[in-house]
Amino acid sequence: MEVKDQSQKWLALGVVGLITALFITGCSSANQPAAAAAPATSVNVQLAWVHGSEYAGFYEAEEKGYYAAENLAVKLNELGDTSPIDQVVNGKADFGITSADTLLLARAKGAPVVAIATIFQRSPVAFISLAEKNISRPQDLVGKRVLVHFDGTTGLVYKALLAAQGIDPSKVEGVPRTDFSNKQLLDGEVDVSDAFITNQPVHLAQEGHEINAILASDYGIDIYANVIFTSETTIANKSELVERFLKATIQGIQSVVQNPKEAAALALARNADLKLESETESMNRSLPLLSPAGGNPGTMRPEDWEITHQILLDQGVLDKPLDPKTAYNLSFLGKIYSK
Repeated sequence: MEVKDQSQKWLALGVVGLITALFITGCSSANQPAAAAAPATSVNVQLAWVHGSEYAGFYEAEEKGYYAAENLAVKLNELGDTSPIDQVVNGKADFGITSADTLLLARAKGAPVVAIATIFQRSPVAFISLAEKNISRPQDLVGKRVLVHFDGTTGLVYKALLAAQGIDPSKVEGVPRTDFSNKQLLDGEVDVSDAFITNQPVHLAQEGHEINAILASDYGIDIYANVIFTSETTIANKSELVERFLKATIQGIQSVVQNPKEAAALALARNADLKLESETESMNRSLPLLSPAGGNPGTMRPEDWEITHQILLDQGVLDKPLDPKTAYNLSFLGKIYSK
């Protein structure tokens, strides 16, 4: 009996000692200050224009906490005196928005910029006219006066559309744009005007005008109007940051698709000159461009980059070929959609 009692005594002492040790450890831990959360990483994004619904994916990512979940503090900068390409190349912005043709031309001049996603998967470029003109297809442009911003993406699209449809450019009178209003179209100075399907047609419809629109992407002319890009250096040295930023942004674009009216309201919060009705309609018109059937938001197709590269060569804007595969990186989208 004595041996048994002695064993039980030592066992009891051991249990008491273990409890005491755990208690002391717990008290010690409780008295230690909690580890400070890592500060959010600052990210600067250079937009290609003023705040509007086309950037709603960024607004949603901020509003829904997608950037915060990736520990990012994102600042969205309106277009200033220098281009998004320059801002990124000079290190003043981490990411920028530009068109695919502009990015290819910048690379041809030595700028180390790379697209990682696109906001609109289909081109928003359209050629609009008052319905009474009965202009509904490219062939109807023959003999008409067409207002075009020849120095921009719409100028490239206009020429490419005529070429793709076998239309002699001399049979269409191209009128260079001098402003970005609808005045010349409404005054009858031109028959057709270039436009973004998400913009000018919305305002004209709200003013009571019926319009027809020729959407360039319906004819295979899909130059990405607003790719999200960064620098080769950022991809090489901060690939984790690129993935975190893009993941949150894609979540934001997906949220826009699910609730376009909410996204429109977020655009108004950043630009007092906007109107909710207009931005809501603009968002509704954006949905087929943001997420066309069979695609995921943000994705890019190599063949569209090849087409853009060929258009630049055909029109003599590029004096020699470059490898369009170097202008975009699909690996981050691949990682995001594989998880």
